[in-house]
Amino acid sequence: MSLVHRFVHPRFLAHAAAVGLALGAAQYSGLGADTLMAAEPDRQRQLVITDSKGDRGMLAPYVHRKNGIAYLYTSYIFDTLVSQDADGNPAPGLARTWTRSEDGLSYDLELQPDAKWHDGTPVTADDVAFTLRYMAEHPYVFGSVKSLAGVEVAGAHDLRIHIKRAQYGLVEGLFSAIPILPRHIYEGVEDPFRFATSDAAIGSGPYRLAAYDKAQGRYRLEATENHPLGRPRFAQIWIVKMGPDAALQAMSTGEVDVISYLPPDRLPEALGAGFAVETSPSDHVLRLGFNHRGQFQTKEVRQAIAYAVDRSALLETAFPGVAELAETGYFQPGSKWKSEDATESYTYDPARARDLLLATGWTQDSAGRWQAQGGEIRLRLLTDGREVKPAKVIAEQLEAFGFAVDLRVMEMASLRSLVADGDYDLTLFSSSTLGDPGNISRRVFGRGWNSDRFPADPKMTGLIKAQAVAQNQAERQEILAQFQQLYAENLPSYMLVNPLMATVFNDKLSAPFMSGGVAIGIPSALHKSIFLE
Repeated sequence: MSLVHRFVHPRFLAHAAAVGLALGAAQYSGLGADTLMAAEPDRQRQLVITDSKGDRGMLAPYVHRKNGIAYLYTSYIFDTLVSQDADGNPAPGLARTWTRSEDGLSYDLELQPDAKWHDGTPVTADDVAFTLRYMAEHPYVFGSVKSLAGVEVAGAHDLRIHIKRAQYGLVEGLFSAIPILPRHIYEGVEDPFRFATSDAAIGSGPYRLAAYDKAQGRYRLEATENHPLGRPRFAQIWIVKMGPDAALQAMSTGEVDVISYLPPDRLPEALGAGFAVETSPSDHVLRLGFNHRGQFQTKEVRQAIAYAVDRSALLETAFPGVAELAETGYFQPGSKWKSEDATESYTYDPARARDLLLATGWTQDSAGRWQAQGGEIRLRLLTDGREVKPAKVIAEQLEAFGFAVDLRVMEMASLRSLVADGDYDLTLFSSSTLGDPGNISRRVFGRGWNSDRFPADPKMTGLIKAQAVAQNQAERQEILAQFQQLYAENLPSYMLVNPLMATVFNDKLSAPFMSGGVAIGIPSALHKSIFLE
């Protein structure tokens, strides 16, 4: 018997309404739930989404948490110039049309004439021009405007954006990433990173923030009227903090409608209960990172480690049924940028690993322990608490190959500090391969703890720069195919496994994970388009 219930449990509604409406009354003066229910009796009025982490910060561009989920929630409130269709392709957002000039150095945009901010003020081209200038002065973490040369306002809803250098990925990159800000709200704000009042969350999206309870990790969003991209499907969307056990129980009793991320090992319970389940490789690939300024400066040593790690055994031991082997050339299957040419897979081959190390001058003692410059090699492998199980498997494999391994499971602050100081040999971390390839340079050469931290490499750098200014998709794919071969050969990091992600729905709605990720590359089935009719 299906345990799906169509409507939210009355007891939960009463509790949620009491808490949420109280918060809303304190912060906002918009419609209440009763008003919306009475006005639109035929609409599925409530949607409750669970989030195992809870608080993602105030849902305003500069003060939400610096992670993809916080960005995703904020996108329900703030529109971007370009949105995405169900297949992840560019679709009208605040911009109804966009036209690239022949020389690729400018874009003419026509805005939606009926778009309004949540306080009723019309959205104009002047707001877009202000946003681009404001973000040049106050950089936004998920979209840089450094590539822009200027902007001209040609009318209330028309503008031209000038580019420093022609680049093909601007529409799917910057135009799809940056939230457009209301000038009349943000113009006087000198420090947006401290701007977290209710006004900071006035956007133009299909839902407005009606209540935010930081302590409980709970949000209440309310539908706006006459959004240019469509009628909001739900009068209210609740986002509530709830772990997997509680979420599965609450869905069975009809208290919640969507479990945003369910650990894949809990899928049998969800399927057994008759819920709709959407799964997808996350493309947040688990990687083995190298200290390129330490013992892993040469690619042959990195390749030796890759051959010494048995990824299939790692998959079977640490990720049974909940991950797949990752492609080693950066992009994963399903990405439109994934080359059809095979890259080196580094199938487990300890003999080849041994030959590579011996060729670089490393030696083994009579007990089979690896040495260099007369001393035993001890590898410091760092990770955080999320990757303990695979870290232990890798440590055991490397020890069996002859290395002494010092596995350190650390708090994030300590981990970042040691990585920044170069006080490590190997790291185990997950990082996205989604989003427009314009972000590759940061992920490969960036100095973040979850970047490859690869030293400047003229050939790879040249390819990354060339793809950024390619004039069409075919040219860009050809350049990126060369990049993938070079990435697999040089191993800035070793792509290990690609964990699956799962979202669970009841019968109110269902949607697959968006190909290529949402906006900046967020692996999610909850793009805001599914919340519109």
